[in-house]
Formats: sequence, structure tokens, C-alpha cells
Amino acid sequence: MGDQGLQPLGPDKRSAPIVGERRVRRAGSGRQARIAFFVVLVVAAVLAGGYFLFIPREQSYLLSDFTVAQVTLRTLQDTVELSGVVQARSRATVTAPESGTMGTLAVSEGDWVARGQTVAMLDAQELVNALKSQQLALQRQLRDYDRFLLSHQYDVRAFDRKRASLLSAVDDAEEELADVRELHELGSASLSELEDARDRLEDAEDAQEDHDAEVEQALAIHELTKSNYDDDIQTIREEITDLEDRLADTRVTSPIDGRVISIAEAATTTGERIQQYQTLMEISDSRNPLILTEIEEQYVDRISVGRPVAVEISGTRVEGAIERIGLTAQSASDGGTPTVELDVAINSGGSEIISGTSTVVEVLIGEVAGALVLPRGPFLTSGNRTYLYRVENGTASRVTATYGTITGSAVQILTGVEPGDTIITSSYSNFIEHETITLGGRQ
Repeated sequence: MGDQGLQPLGPDKRSAPIVGERRVRRAGSGRQARIAFFVVLVVAAVLAGGYFLFIPREQSYLLSDFTVAQVTLRTLQDTVELSGVVQARSRATVTAPESGTMGTLAVSEGDWVARGQTVAMLDAQELVNALKSQQLALQRQLRDYDRFLLSHQYDVRAFDRKRASLLSAVDDAEEELADVRELHELGSASLSELEDARDRLEDAEDAQEDHDAEVEQALAIHELTKSNYDDDIQTIREEITDLEDRLADTRVTSPIDGRVISIAEAATTTGERIQQYQTLMEISDSRNPLILTEIEEQYVDRISVGRPVAVEISGTRVEGAIERIGLTAQSASDGGTPTVELDVAINSGGSEIISGTSTVVEVLIGEVAGALVLPRGPFLTSGNRTYLYRVENGTASRVTATYGTITGSAVQILTGVEPGDTIITSSYSNFIEHETITLGGRQ
């Protein structure tokens, strides 16, 4: 190879095409393929068997105690339920009209009293003393007034006598002047005598005028003094009347018909000092009370005064009516929907209802005509408002349903049922995962 050098290579036999050559199979290869295929089938069978062996299967559920109802077609009243509280329609705080000491307590807690009935008596000795003092002052004032009038009568008589005397003096002076004038004309009296007669007449007339002015002044002063006396006497009489009224008020009376629900401790102790306007007792009339509640503002335009409502009090359902609707909305303390005050009147038939008792008020806010309706029952919550179980031929099948308006006694079903369908209305809690259940036992 070293002497010949590099020789060109001939054609590569591995890459040359095989012409007319037959592939020879090795012995046993067909049997191995059949074995492999069999193994695959066996594994698949084992897996399938395990799947069908362990796949979850629905167990049959037997419901033996249940209630049913038929779906009906009727008009459904749409209502809202409100929490309320009982308040007495009439309630009064009885206070002491005057200061004094506690005298007689005429009632006990729980007693029924009528308007104007005496419930207590106060001992107001200070008022008694003041009344006696004013009565004595009136007597003295009346005596002074009588003395004043009597004195005036004497003064008037003296004025009249003096005026009569002055008038007589004027007449005398006039006659004297006439006589002197006549003598002067006859030459029997001098001019100075005539002048003296004229002066005496003027003096007499001046004296009469002065007297008349003095009398006029005296009469005017008399009238002013008399008015003062009248005013003073009237004032004393008014004070006496006021004291008499105040003493009458020491008889404490009830301002309303009702029951005595509480009595202050001071009112139960005779001789206890009582201040004016101090509370003595509370009186309340709990017959036919008001129910105070609130309704969300969105419903206000759907209600009106006088609309009937249903009120549940301590498990008893009574009829009522809206008496007052508030005029302003109040924001809820929890930031919820604003509410409007609602006063509801009820007819309790004269029975008492304790103030503060909680109530449930059902208010009609509208009606749904032609509604598919079921009676309200435990199914409403145990089915989570998603399913209903329809009864047919001893079994019950779960159907998907849509709920509508829900009232205190009925439920509107929008979809999933037809009129006349029989539906289980008892609780679904124990079988809600089953699509179909078997019915038996007690219905």
C-alpha cells in the first residue's frame, strides 16, 4: 500500500441500491407481536374494570317524613316586614303643682285612674299662711277704704255748707251795693262808700270762686285716691284667688285615663319635702297603643295613611292601619338606606300591651297578579333558593327554579314549575345533593 500510493475508492456497497434482494424475518417475531397486543388488552381491561369499580355512584335516598304543596296561580301581595315597638298612645308625668310636704298618696302602682281623679294630696302650710295674711290685709284695706269714703262724705257736706255761706255773702254784698248805689244817686252816700260796697262784692265773689276751685281739686284728689284704693283691693283679691287656686292644686289629679305605672319614692313618704314641678308618678294608657316603626324611603310612595297592615305582637297577629307617615328621611346609623318614621294604629280590643314590646309590622307595598305561588316553608332556605323537588309517581326530582316575591306566608316561583305541580315544602338539607329521591313513609 505504501508503494502504490493512494488508490481511488470504489463504489460504497452500503449506499448502493439492493436490486432483487428479499428481507429475511427472524424466527418468533410474529408471536411476540401477538403477545404484546394481548398484554395491552389485558391492561386496558384492568384499568376499565377499576374505573367502573371505583367510580362514584349516586346512592338512592329514601325520604320518609316530608310535606308537600301544590303550585297555585293567584294574585300575590308584595309586603315588607318592619321591626317596631309598642308605645302608649297616652302617657303623662304627674308633677307637684306647688312646693310643700307630702301628705296623702291616694293610689298604688298598677291602679287604674280616671282623668281628674285625686291621686295625691300635698300639705302646703306656707300657702295657707300666705292666704290668711292676704285675707287680713284685705280686711284692713276695706276698713281704710270705708274710712276714706266716710271722710269724703263729711268733706263734701262741709264744702256744701261753706259754699252756701259764701253764696249768701255774695247775695248780701250785691244787695248792699244796690242800696249804696241808690243812696249815692240821692246824694245820701259818698263815692267812697259806693267803692267800698263794690269791693266787698268782689271779695265775696272771689271767695266763692276760690272755694269752688278748692272743692274741684279735692274731688279730683278723692277720685285718684279712690282709684288707688280700688286697685289695691283688687290686687289683694286676685292674690287671694291665686292662693286659693294654688291650695286647690295641692289636690293632685290625674291628667288622663290610664294606669299608674310608677310612683316616685318621695311621693310614698308622708312629710317628705316636695319641690314644685317635682315628679310624683307616671300614668300610661296602654290600651290600643301606637306601633312606632320605620320604613325604607324607597317604599314611601307605595303606601298611604289608612292602609291596612298586619302586626305580630308576642306571637299574636292583630290588624292595624298606618296612622302617620314621617315627612323627613333619617339616615341609618349603620350607613344603610335612609328610613322614614311610620306610626301604626292597632285595635287591641281594649287589652293592654306593655310599652316597649317589640313587634313585626307587615306592610303591603304592592300586588303581583297571576303569580305561581307556593306556601312559605323550610325549603326556602335549605335549598338556598336554587332548587325545588317536584313529586311524581313516588319519587321527587330536583329542578332548577327561580324565586320572585317572598312574603310572610307565600313564595313566588318564576321558573321551573307549572300550576298544579306538587312540590316538597319541608327542608332539603339532608338530600339536596341528590337529583332524584324515593318517597315513602309519612307525608
